Amino acid sequence: MGNEIDPTDVNSILNSIIRKKVIIIDDDPLVLKTIREYLADEFDVAVARSGGIAYRYLEQHHIDLILIDFEMPGEKGDSVLTNIRKLPYAASAPAIFLTGTADAITVAKILKTKPQGYLLKPTSKEKLLEKVHEVMGNSL
Repeated sequence: MGNEIDPTDVNSILNSIIRKKVIIIDDDPLVLKTIREYLADEFDVAVARSGGIAYRYLEQHHIDLILIDFEMPGEKGDSVLTNIRKLPYAASAPAIFLTGTADAITVAKILKTKPQGYLLKPTSKEKLLEKVHEVMGNSL
């Protein structure tokens, strides 16, 4: 009896081994903190305040999902995603854009990069998780 394994312990161990990895790329520290908190229960989350920081991280780390701000100072999100697609650890990772602008020109620019989705900021935890689950499918 003392050698029995609690199924919740097994699930917890498996979850920690196979947790999906998400990177959030956004220049706003509050957005990074908020989105990270929204995802932390289900995912391993990395954050980057610019494309340059993201590139350095992604040169050495596999990622399962990219959440990226479209409007950042310097290099815009569409350019960052195009460059990320050239990195072996992130080339096939799905991407979701986060944007505070919903005008037709911005949306057209976002869609040119062929992301798997986009969300308007600010977004709720429920909407974010719904979109993340939709994009990542049933592999969660």
